[in-house]
Order: sequence, then C-alpha cells, then structure tokens
Amino acid sequence: MKIGLVGVGYLGSRHLKHLLTLDGVQVAGVWDADVSVRGQVEREFGVRAAGSLDELLSWTDAIDLVTPTSTHYELGMKAVAAGKPLFVEKPLSATYDEGARLLEAAERAGVPVQVGHIERFNRAFRALAGMTVKPRFIEVHRLAPWNPRGVDVAVVYDLMIHDLDLVLALAGRTPNHLHASGVGVITDSVDIATARIEFPGGLVANLTASRISLKRMRKLRLFGEREYIALDLDKGTCEYVGGSLPGEVLPSGAELLGKLGSGDREVTLHRRYLEAPEGDALKLELAGFRDAIVNGTPPSVTGEDGLRALALAEQVIAAIGDVVNR
Repeated sequence: MKIGLVGVGYLGSRHLKHLLTLDGVQVAGVWDADVSVRGQVEREFGVRAAGSLDELLSWTDAIDLVTPTSTHYELGMKAVAAGKPLFVEKPLSATYDEGARLLEAAERAGVPVQVGHIERFNRAFRALAGMTVKPRFIEVHRLAPWNPRGVDVAVVYDLMIHDLDLVLALAGRTPNHLHASGVGVITDSVDIATARIEFPGGLVANLTASRISLKRMRKLRLFGEREYIALDLDKGTCEYVGGSLPGEVLPSGAELLGKLGSGDREVTLHRRYLEAPEGDALKLELAGFRDAIVNGTPPSVTGEDGLRALALAEQVIAAIGDVVNR
C-alpha cells in the first residue's frame, strides 16, 4: 500500500519514521507547504517530495495528514475527493461544521477516515480491553509544561480533546449537561481549563487540562461499583482496585489490601495491575489505519469518533465563554 504523508513538521517526522518501518506500507512521497522542509526530507530520509498536493495524490493509495488544524478541512477534502482513505491528526478539523462536511464527502467517495486520537492506543488504555468497565465517576488530569507548539488553538483543542475522546469512549453515550471554566494566562486563548460533563444514568466526568504546568501529568481515574481503576497514561500503567463481598472469590494473583466498610457493606479490597502488550502508540494507530484499508473494516477511531470529540470540545469552549462573559 502506497501512503503519502502531508505535513512533515515535528509530529509529521515521527509519522514518517514509523511509516518507513511499517509492514505492507510504502511511503510513496511527502508534501509540505514549506519548500525547504521538502528538500530536507528528501536528503534525510531518501523519500521523494512532491511539488504539490495534487502531484502527491497521483502517487498514493491513501493519505496521512499531519498539518495544522486550520488546514485539515481544505487538504482533507482534496484527499477524499481524489478517492483516498484519510488519516488525519486530531482534532478532525477546526470546527464541527468543517468536520461534518469532510465526513459527508468521504462517505460519498466511499473512503474511510481515521482520526489520530493516539491515547486510544496508549498501553494503559489498551489494558482495559476485554473488561466490562462501568464507571460512575471519572477524574482526568492532563497537565503539560509550556511548549509554543500547538498554542495556535485553545488548550481544549490541543490537550483536553484527548481525554474528551477517552471519556466518550468509556461512557458510550452522549452527555446531557456540561459546565466549564478556563482562562488565558500566557496566550490570548484558553491555557488552562476544567470541565464537568454529566451523562444520562448519572456518570460524571471531571477534566482538567493545562499547558502552563511545572510538571507533566496524564492520569485518568475511574470509580465504579466497588472498583477503582487508575490509568497513568505517561507511564502506560493500569492499576485496578476492587472490593469483593463476603463469599466472592478473589481474582487470581490479586494483592490483598484489607477490608473497607462494615456489616453487610464490608468488602475485601484487592489490587492487581492490568497489562497490554508493549507497542508504540503512534505505530499501532498507523498500523490500524493500514489494516482498516486492507480489510475493508471501520478504523478503530472513526471519523465519527473524532467528530463527537470535536463537538464536545466546542461545547466546552462555549461554556467557558458563557462564564467569562457573565
């Protein structure tokens, strides 16, 4: 399969390195709006650079789009209009309306769209595969030191959107209430934000995202009926703490932590660490894109998934605006 890469900046270069080692994939070429970048890629990686996007499209079976968010709609539309399956980095587009039109065009062309919500492939999140997780409360912190890359958009679109996607995937439904607040500290946009998202059935998710933290943190905690699951997305670890009622058999290999509660509410606490196979998250999602095309199956993170996350991000931004303008 011949894949063309559009955008070879910091993240695009990482995509290129993985694509060059991916079984069943040939990098047909790259295109970047910066002529000097195109020349550098040709020299460093030995990959030919197209003089235009149209030229690259003529070389390829599929497109990997890793450009600024503001360009996703225009460039993505050209790719799907040419009948090319499209991988596009998150967020899907700059606005919900653009994303919806892009997916409509892809459906008309009969080509799949995968959105690069990479945390779905994080080892910690993959450790939940095969488990029935029914959280009642979710708490998420995504904090990062200042980095000028990505500050052209609010932190909600840059960082929080990762967790909005994870929360939607875990909830399996559409939220019915949302409250949010946020401020700009270094930029004119929102640099730190919090959101409280409520779902039918009582699930509540509290999310915090900051790009002005002194320390890096990416943690997601789930609280369900007699269970607590802590995901450290930085370390790729998943810690499960359960509470077994009297007479229930404890999971094999679980570490006993003592008892909690009293009377008929007393439970025996036990802990175990859930694991998933090792694997680079970016390479796994690109391999998933390849497999979806080859097998004719939906991508693991569909365009619709990306659109739902984008819609929720827009709602968070609107709620922040409501608070600020009061």
